[in-house]
Amino acid sequence: MRRLCYLCLLMLFPTLCLAQARGVPVIADEDLDFNISEDAFGNKLSPTVQQNKDISVDTSRSLSQNLKENANVEGDSSSKDSGGESWVKSLFKGGDKSDKVKDLMVEQKNTKPQRSNASVFDVAGVMLRMSFKQAETELLKRGYKKITQKMDVPNFIRWRNEEKCRNQGVVGYERLESCIIKLAQKDNHYYISQASFNKFDTKETVEIFLSSTFTNNKVYKVTYQTEAAGVKGNGTKAVYLRNLKVYDFWKKINQKYGNPDDEEDAIWGLGDNRPYLKASTGYLRLEDPLLQALDVNRMSREDQKFIHTDNYTF
Repeated sequence: MRRLCYLCLLMLFPTLCLAQARGVPVIADEDLDFNISEDAFGNKLSPTVQQNKDISVDTSRSLSQNLKENANVEGDSSSKDSGGESWVKSLFKGGDKSDKVKDLMVEQKNTKPQRSNASVFDVAGVMLRMSFKQAETELLKRGYKKITQKMDVPNFIRWRNEEKCRNQGVVGYERLESCIIKLAQKDNHYYISQASFNKFDTKETVEIFLSSTFTNNKVYKVTYQTEAAGVKGNGTKAVYLRNLKVYDFWKKINQKYGNPDDEEDAIWGLGDNRPYLKASTGYLRLEDPLLQALDVNRMSREDQKFIHTDNYTF
């Protein structure tokens, strides 16, 4: 070791002599001391006290592990003791900001996703709770033609009128049916319960179902069906046309009604017993279960009045 030091001095000695001969100042140890006691204007500077903390280095570990262990050294901006925290962490500390952020997070967490209101949907212009005349007008505007229409009388009214007709001596099926309908028309219980409309050039069919006159004979269900998506055959052309029409069908549904609330079953609606729209390839059903239930309840109430009428004279 001593020999090595002597060799270094022998190598540096000619260099120092040459520097002095040429007038180049040699740097001494004092020149490397930067502890300046005065500033550029001659003012005294207060001595700075530096706190030296031992940094433990484990050579068997990686650099990142050593830095992590020595993260609390003073002057490190990531130190927890020095107060160098990010603004994200400060949001969840005490104070007004924290309260506002927490309230906002709770509000967003408790907010349910917005669902579709199917009561404002229409199928070929027909909306729920329309009258038959309104629905027929909308379908005729779109080129549909009425092909069937079904008139009906509520069952409990039919059975009541049948008993009245028999008591009047009416016999025979046709005469009895005519008597039942006349009595129902007189009491405003004869109504259109179902109608079918067809658009022959595009092979589209719309059926509407209406409630009884106890709920003002309103549309409670609309179904739509098209044969355009049902191209038969397994050939290349048939498969291509079928896939093209199926894609076009769902694309137009998405454009009109938006994304379904239940994507697996393709259902739009607010849930529970409220109106909903259900779709499958080439088929749509818009329905209002609440109107159906209301219609049944009102008819049941009317039937109970008739049952509890005192018909006994003894």
